Parts: sequence; C-alpha cells; structure tokens
Amino acid sequence: MDPQAPKVLKKLTLNAGALRRLADVHRNWRLGRVNGQRMMLSECNLSQLDLSHMDFTDAYMVRCNFERSTLRGTSFRGAILTGSVFDEADMTGANFERADMRGAVFHGSDMTRTALAAADLRQDFSQRTGKDANWDEAPACRFRGAKLAQTVFKDAKLVSVDFSGAYMLETDFSGADLRRSNFAAAELQAIRLTQAELESADFSHASVDQSTRDQVRAAQLPVGSAPRLSQDEVQERLGQHARWVASLGQTGQRLELEGFDLSGLDLSRTNLAAARLVGCRLARANLKRAWLLATDLKGANLSDADVSEADLRGADLSDTHQRGLETREAKTGAIPGLTITTKGLRG
Repeated sequence: MDPQAPKVLKKLTLNAGALRRLADVHRNWRLGRVNGQRMMLSECNLSQLDLSHMDFTDAYMVRCNFERSTLRGTSFRGAILTGSVFDEADMTGANFERADMRGAVFHGSDMTRTALAAADLRQDFSQRTGKDANWDEAPACRFRGAKLAQTVFKDAKLVSVDFSGAYMLETDFSGADLRRSNFAAAELQAIRLTQAELESADFSHASVDQSTRDQVRAAQLPVGSAPRLSQDEVQERLGQHARWVASLGQTGQRLELEGFDLSGLDLSRTNLAAARLVGCRLARANLKRAWLLATDLKGANLSDADVSEADLRGADLSDTHQRGLETREAKTGAIPGLTITTKGLRG
C-alpha cells in the first residue's frame, strides 16, 4: 500500500473553514507543489454551507450531501461527484464542465447560468453489484423542479435524466444526448436543441413555447400542451366550486382540473377547499390567503408560487415541485374534527 496515496475522508460533517483548508491543499496538488493532496471525500455532509467561488476542480467528492448549500460561482470542473445530492442548492453561475455527476440529484436547485458542458449525468451503476443487481433501476440524474435558466448542457450526457417539473429558459442542450429523458410537467421556453439526440425523449406532458415545439416536432416526437383556462373561465369554475362547498355538494360543481396549466394566475383569497388540482402547473401562481383545506395538489408544479397566509390544513402536496414556494404564515396541520392533515409540504 502506497503511504503517499491520498486519503479518502469518509462520512464526516465538514464546515466551510475545513473545506477551505482542504481546497488550499487540493490546489497545491493541482499545481504540483510539495505537500499538495487531492481532495478525496466520500459520503460527507456539506449541507447548508456557503462555498461560493471556491475551486474544487478535479476533486473527488462521491455521494456527498450539498443540500441547500450556496455554490454561487463555485468550480467543480472535471470533478467526480457521482451520487451526490444538491437538492435546493443555490448553484448560480457554478461550473461543472466535464464533471462526472452520474446519479446526482438536483431537486429544486437554482442552476441559473450553471455550466455543465460535456458533463456526464447518466445512470450511476457503481452501487449495482452481484449477479442479482437490477441494472435497469440504476439512478440517472434528477432535476425535478429545478430552475435551469440560461443553463448550458452543451454536449452533456443526459440519457434517462429526469427533468420533470423543471423551469427552463434559454437552456442550451446543443449536441447533448437526451435519449429517454423525461420532461413531464416541465416548462420550456426558448431552449436550444441543435444536434441533440432526442430518441425516445418524453416531451408529451411538457409546457413549451412555439420555438421549442418546432424543434421537438422536427425530431418527430410528440409534444404536449396542457389545457389552459382564461382568468374569466377560472372565475366561473371557482364560483361553481364555492357553491359546491357551501352546499356540501348539493349544488354547484367541484373544481377538478387535473393536468391544467394555471401558472401565473391570481388565485389569492379564493376558496379551493377540497378541489382536485392533481398535476396542475401552478408555477408563479398567487395563492396568498387562499383556502386550500383538503385540496388535492399531488404532483403539482408549485415553483415560485405564493401560498403565504393560506390555509393548507389537510392539503396533500405529495410529490409537488416546491422550488421557491413562499409559505410564510401558511396554516398547516389537521382539520379540526377530521383525521386528515397537511402532507408533503417541505420546510
């Protein structure tokens, strides 16, 4: 065993000061200086740290937890980050070019202007061993509910990646391998797909602008368009729903809008109690002070929506996209006299 071989630090909780010291030693290693050593971390907890503008180029940081960390302008170029978790992290302007990120997770992360050119984001087979291993279930990267504005995936490997519920604006997928990737409930505007491989990519339940629609159709793939109601139509249905609630279902009609696009609508102070809004796109919707008692919101996209001061008692928010969701002073918990309670709301 080589006594000079770099030591892997495992299962440690590290603070920002410790990371800076390790980064200095790592920088010396990259420059070929005496006493330099490559940063080698495995299953370490780096959550909720401010690591802005630090340089982890070519570092080894496998299955580490960066949840809710601030990584603005941080460099991970060429780093090995297999299986690491970046949920709800601020990664604005970070650089992951050529990084090995197979199986990494980015649920609800802000990746505005993040560079991922030539990064490997495919399935992570490293945890599949033995003759009984199910190779088909090896996880690929997941960007569920992430903000991907002006994010660059040029020439990246994105086979089977999950982009469901993500918000994409001017995202560059030029030359990327997007085969079998999933864009369900994602919002795509002015994205670039020049020379991208799109075989079996699923855009059928995505919300897209015309330029994106044209590119997807040119690849002979189905592209979805969620049904959209005008503000007047919404108000009419809300009136019917209010009568249904007030009459305990005797008159009016329950609001059931599964899969509808309600993004950006003003639904403040409205009565949505017991409404069924499964899989709806409510991104940037104003639900301030709304009544959402026992409302079924499973799988809805609530990115950047405002439910502050709303009554969410008994509401089901399971599997919803909650990046940027404003919940200040929202009322949660059980409905008095009933057993149902708020589900799925993240703190």
